[in-house]
Amino acid sequence: MTSAVDPRYELPRDWPSTEAEAIAVQERTRASVVVGGEVPAPGTGPGAVVGVDVAYDDERDLVAAAAVALDACGLDVVAEATAVGRVTFPYVPGLLAFREIPAVLDALGDLDRRLGRRPDLVVCDGYGLAHPRRFGLASHLGVLTGLPTIGVAKNRS
Repeated sequence: MTSAVDPRYELPRDWPSTEAEAIAVQERTRASVVVGGEVPAPGTGPGAVVGVDVAYDDERDLVAAAAVALDACGLDVVAEATAVGRVTFPYVPGLLAFREIPAVLDALGDLDRRLGRRPDLVVCDGYGLAHPRRFGLASHLGVLTGLPTIGVAKNRS
């Protein structure tokens, strides 16, 4: 699904297709999460804060991702991008990243090109470290792209 030119927005070649493979990826890759780092406080300097989310069309087996970049100072929208693709992984609680990341990477790659630079922070609608295996969507996206990410979940896992 990913068509971004920048390899940081491409899926790994060994992207899992089964629940067991996906859990193994989470277990193996979570050690790569970097906790901490420098992220400018809102309104303190130049930069772009990006929010990402997905929606599903279950009847047509599609997933759509949206990425919106805000100027870190004025919080004005400076770029937007969307991506639509086929759902390639089943719904399994705790493994939503494997359904959502392909479309999110496409949207982020497009947004990066529109911005002309990499985002300074990505806020994800999904878990990060609060995930049951400590490797939710936000953590996974951060490891794949090298971008600072924060997960914002609706419920506590």
